Amino acid sequence: MDERSSTETVDASAPANRVSWGSRLIAGIADGILSAILMMGFMMAYSNAVGEGVTMPLKALGALVYGVEALVAGSMAMLAGAGIQLGFSIVLGILFALCMSRRTSIIAALFAGLAIGIIIWVVMDLVVLPYMDPTMAARIALMPMVYFVAHLLFGIGLGLTPLFIRAFSGRRDEPRRMSRRTEALPV
Repeated sequence: MDERSSTETVDASAPANRVSWGSRLIAGIADGILSAILMMGFMMAYSNAVGEGVTMPLKALGALVYGVEALVAGSMAMLAGAGIQLGFSIVLGILFALCMSRRTSIIAALFAGLAIGIIIWVVMDLVVLPYMDPTMAARIALMPMVYFVAHLLFGIGLGLTPLFIRAFSGRRDEPRRMSRRTEALPV
């Protein structure tokens, strides 16, 4: 039987701890989709609650392609916005998954995800939106705190990457069976 002390260090490069690139790729894609759903779902719910309509965040993102006409363009602008958000989120999910392992602490991953969410918020708010999508920048100026919280939710989604890696790697950290033989109770 394999018995390890609780203070023993684990070699992350050992073959039993390695995760295939395919598993990381799938985990990153799944995590990116989850992160996009968390972020856009929150933005869409808020937008609907304040009377702007549930599709306003998607149209505002679609303005990157269609310009200000995206606000009245209809389903193509919303589809473009959803595609932009999903594509960006999947790429970030994959990059984040490549930096994680099966043994990465969920707490550490959550903090890293939150930090990345805040960095993305700063870069989008100060650099990308004002110059590349002024239509969305104008919309975000009406709800800056909501936009910040949406990026925190995106970061929380990214922080769940180690769970996806564990799920798609096909191995368990701990064996599920008992380490010593048990005896039946007398009847």
